Amino acid sequence: MQLHNIDLAVLTAHGKAQTKFTDGALECWTAQSVTSVHNIVNNDILRRHCVSLPEKYSLPFHVDMTVKLDYPQFWLLVGGGRVAFGSLRDNRKIEDIAFPSGKPNQDNCTFDNRMPLGGWVDISVTFNLDETQILIDGEERFYSRKLAYMSKKKRLQLDALNKDGFAIDLVVTKLSTLSVKSITVTEYEERAPLERGAFEEGAQINSGIGSERPKPSFESVIAELTQEYQAEIAETDAFLRELEPLKFKRFIDKNGGKITWIASDYGVSYQIETDGKYSPHSFNWYIITNSKPELWHRKADYMEETLNEIAKSDPELAARVFYHLNDCVGCYGTHCLAKTLYAFNGAKRLSCHGKVMFRMCHGDFRDVREFFRHLNELSVHGNNFETKAHK
Repeated sequence: MQLHNIDLAVLTAHGKAQTKFTDGALECWTAQSVTSVHNIVNNDILRRHCVSLPEKYSLPFHVDMTVKLDYPQFWLLVGGGRVAFGSLRDNRKIEDIAFPSGKPNQDNCTFDNRMPLGGWVDISVTFNLDETQILIDGEERFYSRKLAYMSKKKRLQLDALNKDGFAIDLVVTKLSTLSVKSITVTEYEERAPLERGAFEEGAQINSGIGSERPKPSFESVIAELTQEYQAEIAETDAFLRELEPLKFKRFIDKNGGKITWIASDYGVSYQIETDGKYSPHSFNWYIITNSKPELWHRKADYMEETLNEIAKSDPELAARVFYHLNDCVGCYGTHCLAKTLYAFNGAKRLSCHGKVMFRMCHGDFRDVREFFRHLNELSVHGNNFETKAHK
């Protein structure tokens, strides 16, 4: 057995990832999006902006971490694979460490990777040659003896990879901060010891997301959230629906998983995915796709005009909204029709679907309302919106 107590000071930040020590813990964050707005993920993209451990490690081994996440989500990258934490809607929560497929898998339905936000959490991941186990605060959340790297037919390939060792990295989404108190990696000669828990392989997560239920109403959907965020959403709903001439209309997903407000005359929509503390919200200038791809288009896009107007009275708000754009990660290459280039205050940002992402917090809800207040005022005063050539 070889125990590696990782010195957090030697972790290396790559790309737009950044780190600093605060109160004895290493804070990790990134100034660049690492997934598309559809949560398309692959390790090559994630590693562009990761924080890496200093060595490679050979199976079998434990990875033990004490971490704190303020907003979803983060990934533990191991070799060619990964484990996602705090991303219940993710359909690629576990990717094989040796033979990644890049495809959605059943782990979306079986691995409950929810974790408390804002508090310290103990995470332990064990990789034996014939089994994998994931614990969150001592609770067995996943166990399998059927992952691709365990295949006897691929043992020679695995042995070659294992001889070189597996890199280990941490990646966090833009707008989130991962605080790390400790990391240890323990390598074993033959087998990493583990104790089985209550996880049943193949059992479905009982999350309620996407499940059939009585036809939802606005009130019943937000009732599943905390009182403070029910109030924020109710205030935002009333604010948006009173705006003239934007004329936002509200729509509820048939399973209650999302609330959408659309100002169709101005080509902009705002949406909240209602997952409790995990609830993301965003707005974008939507793309009309009811035709051949070469004819896809936006009805309107007034992002730059609105940012420039906001900057006259509140430059910090304009800068925050510009920063919150979900950056293009290049998942569809040069032929993507959804990436959008915006310029503001001398800087440019290539975004995915022109989408602006927000956290479930009071400040971000205020920013949403202020952005649309300024857009509405521009609409009232004309600003050539009706005749402007759309992007």
